[in-house]
Amino acid sequence: MATASRLFVRNSTGLVRSASAVDATIFNAVISAPVGSTIAYSIFFALVAFPGADVVGVLILVAVINIPVLIMFALLGASMPRVGGDYVWVSRVLSPPLALISNLCMIMGGLLGAAFFAKFFSVLALGPVLVAVGAIFSNSHFIDWGNAFQTNNSWILGASLFMVALQTLILISGTKATFRWQNYSFIIAMAGTLVGFIVLLIGSQGDFFSHFDALNKSFGGGTVAQVISGAPGAAGAAPSFFSSATLPTLFSIQGFMMWNFWSVYMSGELKSASNRRRQLSVMFGALGWDTVLLVIGVLLLFRVAGYNFVYALNAASTAYKIPSGPFYPFLASLVFNTPILTIIIMGSFLFWSLPSMIANTFMPIRSFFAWSFDRLMPERLANVNERTHSPVNAIILTNLIIAALVIWSVVGNQFQLVLGLIVLAGALAVIIVGLAAVALPIRRPDLYQASPANVKFLGIPLLYIVGTLSIAEFIGIIAISFINPLSVMNGNRDDFWWIPAWLGGLIVGGALLYYVPRFIRAQQGVNIGFVYKELPPE
Repeated sequence: MATASRLFVRNSTGLVRSASAVDATIFNAVISAPVGSTIAYSIFFALVAFPGADVVGVLILVAVINIPVLIMFALLGASMPRVGGDYVWVSRVLSPPLALISNLCMIMGGLLGAAFFAKFFSVLALGPVLVAVGAIFSNSHFIDWGNAFQTNNSWILGASLFMVALQTLILISGTKATFRWQNYSFIIAMAGTLVGFIVLLIGSQGDFFSHFDALNKSFGGGTVAQVISGAPGAAGAAPSFFSSATLPTLFSIQGFMMWNFWSVYMSGELKSASNRRRQLSVMFGALGWDTVLLVIGVLLLFRVAGYNFVYALNAASTAYKIPSGPFYPFLASLVFNTPILTIIIMGSFLFWSLPSMIANTFMPIRSFFAWSFDRLMPERLANVNERTHSPVNAIILTNLIIAALVIWSVVGNQFQLVLGLIVLAGALAVIIVGLAAVALPIRRPDLYQASPANVKFLGIPLLYIVGTLSIAEFIGIIAISFINPLSVMNGNRDDFWWIPAWLGGLIVGGALLYYVPRFIRAQQGVNIGFVYKELPPE
C-alpha cells in the first residue's frame, strides 16, 4: 500500500522562507484595503449608494468584528504553516471536498481582484490622473489621453494587459524580488497619500472652495453651493450610524476590509511562520494601519470639503463640469493648487495598482501549487525554478487566467456585478474555515495539542470562540446580501438570482475539483486520499 509521503510530488516544496514580517504586513495591507485606492473610490461610493451612511462609524465597527477572524486565521496559519493556507487546514481537519470549495472561493477573489486592479490602473488611475493634471495645467493632450484610458477599449486593454505582463515577470523573478517591487511601490504610493493627508490637515476650506470654483468655472461648471444644489438630496445629507444605510454600508466596507488574513497564503515562504505572535502581528498590523488611515483620511476630507459637498460630487451633480472625476487625490491637490504638490499627490497614486495585483495573484499561484503538490492537479504546476525558487508554471497559468478576465471585464458587462459577489465567496470560505477551526481540537487532537493554536480563554479553547464568532459574522454578511441585494448587484435588483447561483456554483465547482481528479487518479492506481492524512512537507 502506498504511503502518504510517496504520494507527494517530492519531499520538499522547493520554496524558500525568505519573506519578512514587514513583507507580510504590507502584503495584507494592500490586499485588504489599499489606503490610497480604497479612499479614492470605494469608501465614498457608499455615501451615495446608501444615503446617510456613516462611513467612519462603519469602518470602526468592521475593524472590531474582524478581530476574531484574524485570530482564527493566525492560529491556524501558525499551526499548519504550509503552502495553500485554508486548502491544507480544511482538507486535513474536515474533508478534501470542503477544502476545495473554500479554496476555490478564495481563488476567485484573488483572480478577480487582480483583474480589477489591472483595469483599475487604466480606468481609475492613469486615465483620471492624466485628465486631472491636464485640467489643472490646461493641457488638452493630457485630457484626451486620459479620456482614452478610461473609455477606449483598445487603450484600456493595452494598459491593463501591460500590468499583467509586468507582474508576471516580477513574480517569476522570485519571492525576494517580488516583495521588493511590492514594498517600494507601496512606499511611493503611501507617501503621496500621506502628503495628501497633510495638505488636507493644514489647508483651509476657503482656499479649497476658491480653487475648486475657479477650476470648475473654467469648464462651464458652478460654484460649490451650485454643485451641492445640483445633486438631489445633497443639501440635507448627514451621516447617521443608526439608520437603514448601516447594514448595506457594512457589507460594502467589509468587502474590502475582510482580507487582512491573506498572509496565510505566503506562510510557506514566511520566516518564522509557525510563530503565533508573528502571524498575529502581521495581520493586526495591517488591520490597524488600514483602519486608522482610512478613518483619518475620511475625516480630513470632510473637514475641508464637507460631507454635503463630497456627497454631491459622488452623486454626479449637474453643476460639476471638470473632466476629471472627483477622486480623493484630485480634491486634495486643489487645496493649495500648486504644481509640485499636484505632481506628488497624483503621480504617486499610479503606484497603488501593482502591489495590490501582486497580493491578489500570489494566493491563486500558491493554491494551484499546493493542489499539484498533493497530486490533485498536473505535477508540472508544482515545478520550481532552482535559481529563483518560483513556481513558474503556476505563475504563467494564473496570469493567463487573469489576462482572460481582464479582456472579459473590458468587453463584457457583468464584471462589476461579479466583483460584488467576491465578498460572498470570501464569506463562504471563512465559514468553512471557521468550521475547521472549531473541529481541529476534536478531529485532529494530534495536530492541536502541540500546536500554537492550543490556547484557552476562560478554560475554553480559543479556536472554539473565534471560530464560532467568525461563522456567525459571515452568515450575517451573506444574510445582508439577501436582505439588501442592491449592495451586491451593482444597483440592479433584477440580478438577484446571481446570489444563490454564485454560491451554488462555488460549492459544485469546488466539489468537482476534488472528485474528478480523484477519479482520474484512481484509474491510474493512485489513491490520493492518503495525502490528506498528514501535513505536506515544507
